Amino acid sequence: MSDHEQSTPGGKRRRAVKSTPMDHTYHDYANEPIHAAGGDGREESRTPNFPAKLHLILSTLEFEHIICWMPHGRSWMIKDKELLISVVLKVHFSHSNFDTFNRQRLHRVGVDYKT
Repeated sequence: MSDHEQSTPGGKRRRAVKSTPMDHTYHDYANEPIHAAGGDGREESRTPNFPAKLHLILSTLEFEHIICWMPHGRSWMIKDKELLISVVLKVHFSHSNFDTFNRQRLHRVGVDYKT
């Protein structure tokens, strides 16, 4: 029998699983700055995806009167649709169409959006 096998009561051999401690400490990243660099420190060359753009917008204080996190931090709301279209979408997206923004938002959570 090798070092990696154990004997069971029925005489069958079973591989021993090495136990390594796992750190399950919770860290709240809500107030951490958003970086464009990847995990290895290199700058990302591609355009941020929809969730990354949305998180950046929601974390920008100058837009909190337009779109903001809910107090519990698990969801967000649009306070002023017209300002969202005229101010935020023009700057952060290649369009200023609310329906396109809404389709992208719903697609990310798995909702099939039909017009």
